[in-house]
Amino acid sequence: MRKTHDHRFSQNARRMKASEIRELLKLTQREQVISFAGGLPNPDTFPIENLRVVIDHVMTEHPRDALQYGPTEGHNKLRDSIARGMGDVYDTPQSIHNILITHGSQQALSLVSHIMLNPGDTVVTGAPCYLGATLCFSAFQARVDSVPLDGDGICVNLLEDKLDSLAAAKRTPAFIYLVPTFQNPSGVTIPLERRRRIYELACRYDTLIVEDNPYGFLRYEGEPVPLIKSLDEEDRVIYLSSFSKILAPGFRIAWMAAPESIVNKAALAKQAQDLCSNTFAQYCIFEAMYHDMLFPHIEQIIGLYKGKRDRMLGAMDRCFPERARWNRPEGGLFVWVTLPEFVDTRDMFAKAIASDVAYVVGHAFYPEGGGQNTLRLNFSHASDEMIDEGIRRLGAVIKAEIEEKERALEDELIGGF
Repeated sequence: MRKTHDHRFSQNARRMKASEIRELLKLTQREQVISFAGGLPNPDTFPIENLRVVIDHVMTEHPRDALQYGPTEGHNKLRDSIARGMGDVYDTPQSIHNILITHGSQQALSLVSHIMLNPGDTVVTGAPCYLGATLCFSAFQARVDSVPLDGDGICVNLLEDKLDSLAAAKRTPAFIYLVPTFQNPSGVTIPLERRRRIYELACRYDTLIVEDNPYGFLRYEGEPVPLIKSLDEEDRVIYLSSFSKILAPGFRIAWMAAPESIVNKAALAKQAQDLCSNTFAQYCIFEAMYHDMLFPHIEQIIGLYKGKRDRMLGAMDRCFPERARWNRPEGGLFVWVTLPEFVDTRDMFAKAIASDVAYVVGHAFYPEGGGQNTLRLNFSHASDEMIDEGIRRLGAVIKAEIEEKERALEDELIGGF
């Protein structure tokens, strides 16, 4: 009989819990299931032919350097291109010393947590919130306090109340974590005036902001909103972004733009994790940027994803019952759906899977509970035909669930007389 090693695990390992989303996604692996669950880029957007040219160039011109270990901070030419690009694109110029290359934004979140969080520290975020972030903060034994979102992102008056109550309890948060543009999971974008107020609150209460922006380039309508980082006059904003959604997630290359002291400390933490990020991938991404492949490619992605977003919204208009509500995101990858309060989307999930369609249950994104009647849909990965059929199936499941719950409520009311 095989021995268990549970008694050997550290206290930190014993506290680890599986992501509810990851566990539910295991149920979506049947071939016939149409999944709107994962936030996957569409493989049709991968620039395979251009990358083949880039890879050949790297292997011809830079093979010895590209196949070697690299600096922990990242390939200097890539760091410099990102630093200058943030000035050109976002009017937020950086020095190369402000840029750290990471293995995806998830590693950047881990590094920030490593260097900024002690057990028992507080992180303030919105609700709903990106689950990967809250799992990361919890892994470092932080307390995650949440503030509700509305159609314009985190509610600033409630954020002020939260920060005020924490200050009264002498619990200044380590940082405020936000995805201000096309937030995961809700898809909402924080307007400029609200971003200014959030930054002012961070200054007043002497805390930092972690601005996570993996989707910002994927805008399908409306005008771009300046980064919170662009407002940063006191070195309070740690900015994270990634090439996963705009080039290819398999490279696992992202970056942190932060004050030099934070980058230096994060680089020390990174040395203990992986020594350096994928050198070959960094060379390939730099060459793609240097040869002006990146932004024309982003325009192609935007064209494809806008069509898929519109297709899903149109199908929802046709197939979802009147009592379902959803947003129209200006960009990103997700549509957020709210059902009547008496519907529990986790209970409904098994019925959706039985109808061969999948989504992500909304309450998984609420650090302090809530959101039982919500769900997230991804529109980027499925084919157009799968969007039409999947939304038809899901609409039927939602309609049946609402009708069943309404009958049960009516029976309960009648039984009370």
